[in-house]
Amino acid sequence: MILNQEQIMLRETVGQFFEDQSPVSRLRALQQRPVEESYDREFWSEMVGLGLTGITVPEVFEGLQFGWMGLGAVSQEAGRRLVASPLLSSVALAQNVLLNCASKRQIESYLPRLLSGEITASVALDEGRFFDPGAVLVTEQNGQISGSKARVLDASMSSLIFCVARREAGGLGVAVVATDDECVSMTPARFMDLRGCAAITFEGVPADRTEWLEGVDVASGLEQAIDQATIILAAEMMGSARETLERTVSYLNEREQFDVKLATFQALQHRCARLYCELELAESTVAAALMALDDAASSVSAQASAAKTLANDVFSLVTSEAVQLHGGMGVTEEMDIGLFLKRSRVCNQLLGSSSYHRDRYARLLGF
Repeated sequence: MILNQEQIMLRETVGQFFEDQSPVSRLRALQQRPVEESYDREFWSEMVGLGLTGITVPEVFEGLQFGWMGLGAVSQEAGRRLVASPLLSSVALAQNVLLNCASKRQIESYLPRLLSGEITASVALDEGRFFDPGAVLVTEQNGQISGSKARVLDASMSSLIFCVARREAGGLGVAVVATDDECVSMTPARFMDLRGCAAITFEGVPADRTEWLEGVDVASGLEQAIDQATIILAAEMMGSARETLERTVSYLNEREQFDVKLATFQALQHRCARLYCELELAESTVAAALMALDDAASSVSAQASAAKTLANDVFSLVTSEAVQLHGGMGVTEEMDIGLFLKRSRVCNQLLGSSSYHRDRYARLLGF
């Protein structure tokens, strides 16, 4: 990505912070934690202290308004270290659902607590086996919310759930529900990459304990927020893919076979060169999507789908090749490469697979 001087300083500062405070070993430690814990609260407080919750928030709401390229750079650095945090669930997704779908009164009520780290929030989107934001069966009936959501990111550590549901009057709405409500039951779980999620059942949450976001066009705002979070996730995936490739090249330069370095074998050089080219192409697409967000371009939705498609494909390719190039060591617990592979498979399904986004991209272009 082509960053300005301030964004470069942000990336370098955050990158060094993640390197010192959240190496990959910190992710491994989650295996020993209760399943309800999807990240380290103390470390998240340190991230909040750096102002990472307010990078894209407008100054009128006490944010930094540093731009989407800035948040994309932070997300890339987080991807390099496989940082487990609510940066995607609460900052990139929930905050933007609030900003895009809520009234000014509601934003001023909830956003300061999200920015300060007092609370975190997550968005309940998925219901079926695959990502499909239009397939919503959770409904409002007689003022009560009933139904189930699947794979809600970091839900067990969130204070609020922004639940996407169908309104009695018709159309989609977003309801704000407290996670400790007696009518909300939660089953926490871990993805294979050790990140946390939960299945949530809303058992007739009454109207007096529910607040619906009051924006002018909630459905459009929700789609916009999903696009924003999708692009940020794609940026994280590019950081992880870049780190995976660099670690693999370093390994090939150190490992010897038949008394020569593996990096001297031309066949392996060709494979690494191909990975580098594919990664550069995907990163340029993700950077273009981030620029489209900063410019408020009309093509953001198409750019988001293009970025996520290439990020899915390239992250999967790089991690699969990396495991092979590491030989038998690539699938052992001793090496971190396997964690990058698992993260790639989870990210491929989060916020839409390649098939989903290819179909969406075609529809958006009128095919």
